[in-house]
Amino acid sequence: MKKRGLVILGVVVLLGAWLMVIGYEFLEKENALFQKRVKAAKEEQQRCAARNSKYRNYDQFRTSIRLPYTSDLPLERWMHQYDTLRAGMSESEVEIILGAPDYARCDVNKDGDKFVGSTWQYAVAVPQDVANDGQNSGIKIVFGPDGKLVDKNAMNMQAKPSPTATPVAAATPSPTGTPAQDATPSPTATPSATPGVNATPAIVPSATPVTTATPSPTPQ
Repeated sequence: MKKRGLVILGVVVLLGAWLMVIGYEFLEKENALFQKRVKAAKEEQQRCAARNSKYRNYDQFRTSIRLPYTSDLPLERWMHQYDTLRAGMSESEVEIILGAPDYARCDVNKDGDKFVGSTWQYAVAVPQDVANDGQNSGIKIVFGPDGKLVDKNAMNMQAKPSPTATPVAAATPSPTGTPAQDATPSPTATPSATPGVNATPAIVPSATPVTTATPSPTPQ
């Protein structure tokens, strides 16, 4: 019984050792493959960086910009050009439409073993801080590993509504004045005879007395 147990224990130990060897070899192969992918991704990234070396990188853009910054092109012009971009366009086609980017970068994934493409950034308005994406306005263009456009994004590019003129309140007509009542004619004083006073009779001029001629004596 004891011998049988020792045999089983030996088998388990040998099996464990074999599994450790197999696991180690597997990890070694995986690591070698990972390092190979990392090397290939870095080479692709370097080729991308060489292709975009004529543009500024982020650090160069950050140190050269003067804040607050506003693009010379109006927002409507930017959005019109943005709307003409289509998936599958090459970098040169995008540059013809939007012009050279303010800065460009070439990216690999988080693990660093895969080249994912390049990103072009166009700054439209930077009020205070270049890193404040929540406040800045701009356009982001994403190219795949083959240099073809795969995504685009306009950040804070909504047109601001034009200020609406405050409606002028119509003049409220002032209440019409109450028409003045017609003046009540004052009663005309009727001259009444003062009691106890007789009216002075008017003096009627008498006719001038006619002088009667005296007859002269008749001669005898």
